[in-house]
Amino acid sequence: FCSFLSSNYFPRFPSSLVSSRAAALEQFKSLGAEPLEVDIQESGEGQGGYAKEMSKEFIEAEMKLFAKQCQEVDILISTALIPGRRAPILITKPMVESMKDGSVVVDLAAEAGGNIETTVPGELSVHKGVTHIGYTDLPSRLPTQSSTLYSNNITKLLRAISPDKENFHLDVKEVFDYGTMDHVVRGSIVMQV
Repeated sequence: FCSFLSSNYFPRFPSSLVSSRAAALEQFKSLGAEPLEVDIQESGEGQGGYAKEMSKEFIEAEMKLFAKQCQEVDILISTALIPGRRAPILITKPMVESMKDGSVVVDLAAEAGGNIETTVPGELSVHKGVTHIGYTDLPSRLPTQSSTLYSNNITKLLRAISPDKENFHLDVKEVFDYGTMDHVVRGSIVMQV
C-alpha cells in the first residue's frame, strides 16, 4: 500500500491511504486515515497477508491516483510486496519529480527493489529535492529507537515524581494531597502504606 501524508495533518495519523487489501484499509480507517479508492472494484487479498498482483486496468487507475496525490503530499510511505518477486514500482520518477521540494518518501519495500523508482536500496538519498529513505535494514534499527523512546519516558517519569530534579527519589509524605498532585504522579501511585 501507499500512505500519503500532508503537513496540514501533523502530528496526526496518515491523512490518506491507498491499498488493494480491504483488511489494510479497515485497519487504517480505525486510525483516522481517509482511504483513497480506485473506481475499479477488485480484491487485492493474497496469501499470507500479502497483496496479490492486480489487473492492468486497476494498476492504470491506481497510477493516476498516485500521480495526483504526489503533487499534494509531503510524505509518502510505501510497503507493497508480492512474495517471491521484485517489489512493484508504484511511484515513478516523474511522480517523485512532481512532489514539493523538501518532501520525504519512505520505501519500506527497498529490500525487494523498492516501490519508488528513484529509491536507492540501502541508502538515504535525495532526488530533485525529495529525500528518499531506502534503508534495507529497518527492522534491525527499531530496537535502538524503541529502547531510546522507552528510556526517555522512564527518565521523564522519574523526574516528574522526584522533588529534586537532579537526584531521583520520591519524598513520601504522611498524607498525599491528591487534589494538587501532578496527574502523572497521581496515576503512578499504587498504594499508600
